Amino acid sequence: MPLTIQHIRNATSLITLNGKVILVDPMLSAAGELPPVPFTRSLRRNPITPLPVPLSAFEKIDAILLTHVHFDHFDQTAKNVLPKDIPLFCQPADRKQAESCGFRSVHPIEDAQEWCGINFKRIRGQHAKGIVSKLLGPVSGFILSTPGEGSLYIVGDCILTEEIRRTVEQYRPDVCLVNAPRAQMLLGSIITMTPQDIVKILELSPASRIVAVHMEAISHCTLTRKDLSRYLEAHHAAESVMIPEDGEFLYF
Repeated sequence: MPLTIQHIRNATSLITLNGKVILVDPMLSAAGELPPVPFTRSLRRNPITPLPVPLSAFEKIDAILLTHVHFDHFDQTAKNVLPKDIPLFCQPADRKQAESCGFRSVHPIEDAQEWCGINFKRIRGQHAKGIVSKLLGPVSGFILSTPGEGSLYIVGDCILTEEIRRTVEQYRPDVCLVNAPRAQMLLGSIITMTPQDIVKILELSPASRIVAVHMEAISHCTLTRKDLSRYLEAHHAAESVMIPEDGEFLYF
């Protein structure tokens, strides 16, 4: 069975790999149920787009994967409705919060772990530069791979660091799921990847396919799908990048 990604909304995806369905960074609230993002210019409530599938779509998942626990990646609705007995994989810093929400099978990944024939490798990330990085806390990416279906690098809410550059060069993942909304805080701090970073990743690993997400759902995300598409066209990179709509399935 091939790797399948259903982009839900924002950074939330349903990944099917080796026959297992993994829910990534669940933000399941209805539009407007969440507060504005603090330390940004916008006072608009979030999310700004509706959930494109019913909550019943998440009843038959096999595992949950968290890159970090900001509310647009792990919201109260997700904490309330998701099954508590399935495996939840996360970075070590988030173990206590996941357990405090009632999840009974929490697996913090320090370096690597195998589950149901899928290898999980954690890649340390950085949410921003300087003091803003400390304010936002730790974040991780994960490479998921199997011998038969290749590799998927879920980059997470990370800026393009030297460690991520080395990771892309070393592993040359078949697919990179990149959060590239050019999210911005007060004083202009960029806290995610940008269109320029996508082009740099392709320069490091030209054979990788990029799936660009985290756009048009949260108020501090300044890049639209059309913005990104225009930039990629101008830089001759559009053929290597997929920009899914909310709810869309991608097959690899």
